[in-house]
Amino acid sequence: MNEKIQSLPQYRNELVSDEIQEVISYRPHWIIRKGNILFLLIILFLLSLTWFIRYPDIINGSARLVALDPPKLITSKVEGKLMKLFITNDQLVQKEQHLGFMESTADYYEVIRLQHWVDTIIGSTENNNYEILTGYPLPELPDLGELQANYQSFQNELAETKQTLTNGYYEKKKISLEKDLNYLSDLKNNALQQQQLLQGDKQLQDTEYKAYETLAKDKVIAPLELNQYKSKLIAKQQSLKQMDEQITNDDISSHNKSKELLDLKKQVSDEQQKFHSALLELRSDIEKWIQQYVLTAPEDGKILFVSSLQENEMISAGQGLFYVQPEQSQFYAEVMAGQKGLGKIKVGQEVMIKMESYPSEEFGYINGNVNYISNLPNRSDSFMIKVKLPNGLETNYNRKIFFRNDLSASAEIVTDNRKLFDRLAGQLKRILER
Repeated sequence: MNEKIQSLPQYRNELVSDEIQEVISYRPHWIIRKGNILFLLIILFLLSLTWFIRYPDIINGSARLVALDPPKLITSKVEGKLMKLFITNDQLVQKEQHLGFMESTADYYEVIRLQHWVDTIIGSTENNNYEILTGYPLPELPDLGELQANYQSFQNELAETKQTLTNGYYEKKKISLEKDLNYLSDLKNNALQQQQLLQGDKQLQDTEYKAYETLAKDKVIAPLELNQYKSKLIAKQQSLKQMDEQITNDDISSHNKSKELLDLKKQVSDEQQKFHSALLELRSDIEKWIQQYVLTAPEDGKILFVSSLQENEMISAGQGLFYVQPEQSQFYAEVMAGQKGLGKIKVGQEVMIKMESYPSEEFGYINGNVNYISNLPNRSDSFMIKVKLPNGLETNYNRKIFFRNDLSASAEIVTDNRKLFDRLAGQLKRILER
């Protein structure tokens, strides 16, 4: 029996091979021995992260940027060479400032000189100062091109105006007529005084005649003597009639002189109006030429070149040359959202606007907040949402976006920034309720 027991381990070693012996004697790695615990800890850690990680609900929509005072594009009205540039890129300009001019048969500097003369004359003639026409003559301008015919026509009108208004003829005639009116007024005053004297003398003569008439009735004096006093009375009455006629003639002469003076004033007024109309017409022709050939700033702001521009460069009609960006512009966004999820949108919610022309991976997105929600849909059954942009056109990457009309964009409205744990719990609840 003891021999059998002693021979058992030897027999056992003979039955187990070396490979099996190696597997049996190998101690597993700790990750295998503790794997279940580690996996449980990882699951618990991920579940704890869902309590802190938030995942927002997003409603997508199309958007466009709107500016209350957008940059103004300046285009060429005509085709031709860009003869002169007065400005450089990023330069500040003022409204109506000339930025350059296009090729034309007229000399730009002569047109501007003529415009300055016209503006000066208009300011003076509106104050009835026509003497400036002799002290500030029309300059000789032979290179006005398209404006040459208008200029020569105005020259003729100016020459006629000078002959009638500035050589003193009308003024001298006016003074002469006013003196005649004063003389006639004095004559009338004298005639009125003589008339009063004659009326007083006639009253005395009437009294004397009545006294002698009574004497004649009483046969104190002869009828022939009464006739002499009656003849004197008739002579006084005739003198009064003549004086009345003289006063009437003086009134008629004064009226004729006044009428002549009014006619003279009307002639002067008509000539002034005619000249002023010709002056305004010339100014209008100059302004039309400037609008056609001169590049003018529509408002105050900063010049931004659309492309590199050089003098004598050929420009096509309608080609955009510059933008004038106002110093302060206000922007907002209009977002069109469908009916799905519309009830979750509220004023103040965050909006992320991504411009198609400015990839969000490189430029970022523009932050905004819902400011207004339309109550009525448009024709496409979408609702307009107005978005306020507190940072203007600056993205979350601190990049500035240049505004252009009709820039398309997409908008993401964050309606509910919920925890991931709440979302998982909600999904689990719905699954269990089925």
